[in-house]
Amino acid sequence: MALKRAPPRTPGGPKPRIMYIDLDLHFSDAVSQAFASSRVPQILVISHLYYHSKTLSIHHASPGFYPASPLSALPSPTSPTFSPYTLSLPLHPGASTSTYTRLLPLLTALKTTFSPTYIVLQCGVDALAGDPCAIANWSLEGLNDFVRSVLGWGLPTMILGGGGYNTPNAARAWASLTALALGEPLSLDAQIPDHPLFPLYGPSFTVSGFWMLVDVKA
Repeated sequence: MALKRAPPRTPGGPKPRIMYIDLDLHFSDAVSQAFASSRVPQILVISHLYYHSKTLSIHHASPGFYPASPLSALPSPTSPTFSPYTLSLPLHPGASTSTYTRLLPLLTALKTTFSPTYIVLQCGVDALAGDPCAIANWSLEGLNDFVRSVLGWGLPTMILGGGGYNTPNAARAWASLTALALGEPLSLDAQIPDHPLFPLYGPSFTVSGFWMLVDVKA
């Protein structure tokens, strides 16, 4: 892990800060709960280095939707349990590429305020159109643009996988994101190479796939 190879901190210097951004359809309950605090920034210990940490989960939340957690709701700064280091942004059903595009200025403002040293970006792809969860309406092109914007901050970034239950579309998305992280982006019209599971990638047999966008504006 790149974070384990971070350079030693100068004695007396500022502590590195990690901003964790979770794009999974489901709330980041375990990570957010680990760093929830109403008083002071929590400390994350990685390889004997201490880090200030901020978590931001962008997800769907509704009664009965997994996981149930009070932290998944939109936080109120007036609440006695409010922590500026554990933030949630629940979205309505049908959240689309335009929804996430409108969130980018907010995300950038949070980054500027927190001034992180490292970014951890969890790229769950169950918010993509065509996922069996059938709640969000994000396109692969929109996801790529979002991740490209975060990488454009020029900070050391670790990209993680996450949820995604349409297997061919998840494979498409993570292949596309991996290529993007390597600085060698794939064309969305690139052909899927022949392999034993090739028939699953029809009818397009391309990286862009057949996303079945839901006709919902959000």
